[in-house]
Amino acid sequence: MTGKTHISCGFLIGTLAVNYYHPDLFNSITTVVLAVGGSMLPDICHTQSKIGRRFKFLSFIVRTLFGHRTFTHSLLFTLLMALLLTSIHTPEMYFTAFIGGMASHIILDMLTPRGVKLLYPLPLSVKLPIQFKTGGMVDLSLATAFTFGGTYVIFREVINQWLNQFITLPF
Repeated sequence: MTGKTHISCGFLIGTLAVNYYHPDLFNSITTVVLAVGGSMLPDICHTQSKIGRRFKFLSFIVRTLFGHRTFTHSLLFTLLMALLLTSIHTPEMYFTAFIGGMASHIILDMLTPRGVKLLYPLPLSVKLPIQFKTGGMVDLSLATAFTFGGTYVIFREVINQWLNQFITLPF
């Protein structure tokens, strides 16, 4: 999947977390940013990814040590990040958003023919039964749907109110 798809899915995860926890504006923005960050983090192993270009040296080290879609796309890495966040007493809402973003990235990459090394260090590639080409029409459609979904979650009360007024108009 492309970076846009991962980011839009992270955006949706973040808005769903905000919808669930009902924080103030500052914590809402922080939660969405953390979910988007979590959705990009597994690609730190790819030097040309959005996050890899921002943290070139770290990306180069991770890529050299592990390769692409291995350690950073695994349950082990996700568990280590969860343990790190727990050890620094991350608030539940932030934890949920960040780990949810990471999980969304891994699941989306399991929809590609290459799959991921979910059980790293075992060399087994895990793919979902349905697979799509990265950058193809399905990838773009998913990014669009996730963006619309996240936007709807944020503005659902206004949208629903507008729809109710539109539906009840006498013709």
